[in-house]
Amino acid sequence: MEHQKYAKLLRMAAPLAALLLVALRVVTWKSAIDDSGLLPRDSKLLTVTVLAAACLFAGLWVLCLRLNRLPGTEACFPGGPVLSALRLAGGALVLLGSLLPLLKSEPDAGAVELAVLLAGVVSGLLLCWLALAPERGPRFVWVRLLIALYTGASLILRFRDWSHDPLVIHVLPMLLAWTCCMVEATLLAGFSLGAGHRRSGVLFGLAAAVFTCMSLPDCLLSSRTGIAELLPLLGLALCWAAAALDLLRDEVQAELPPAEPAPEPVPPEASGSSERENLYN
Repeated sequence: MEHQKYAKLLRMAAPLAALLLVALRVVTWKSAIDDSGLLPRDSKLLTVTVLAAACLFAGLWVLCLRLNRLPGTEACFPGGPVLSALRLAGGALVLLGSLLPLLKSEPDAGAVELAVLLAGVVSGLLLCWLALAPERGPRFVWVRLLIALYTGASLILRFRDWSHDPLVIHVLPMLLAWTCCMVEATLLAGFSLGAGHRRSGVLFGLAAAVFTCMSLPDCLLSSRTGIAELLPLLGLALCWAAAALDLLRDEVQAELPPAEPAPEPVPPEASGSSERENLYN
């Protein structure tokens, strides 16, 4: 019962954390950043943003410590209609966000960028397949590992672009969101092997959704983040939020370890012979 109580708290805490960070981001773009994209010299907003993100993540982490810690399997993701639809929408967004730059046929796109975009197309299709798959087993570890490789490559590629922007206030939400998406994608591969970490799966799944919500004002209120860049992140966040909500279900949190088999009774002949051996010894 205690696990279910903290699961309920997490289902309420994550949306509140997302709302707080979205509000802070709106205030940042509306009143703090000037037309040239700079903060005032004496502004403490970057410090406030970092502390708010860290404190909210720490709060989710503390709540996750009270969840069920049994090893997780693919049975933790039953594929209900609502969450399956959420996963399907997430896969479609990853697919669309990877296709849009490919259709533009930008001449300055390098081989690495094209490879990551093609990996995004494949990952979007795989996510849609996972949403529709009726049963999952150990073979799905390769599917999940491919998606994890895509998220890692996307983070590296974007970090290379972000390194040209010295203002942390601009890239912080996207950096946090993509990092949590990469970690969650890696953690989910363990569930296909029957060794998934339920607590970490909930933590980074919810954190990916929270920090992605934090990134939304960057696309809506500024021109620094395009819709094609936001769509894959939004799609991954939907898929990982669905995974976290699956892990927060009462059935998953109330699951008990398998009962140990009772010891077999010792035959009377065997017990008698062992007593005679003790006498002779």
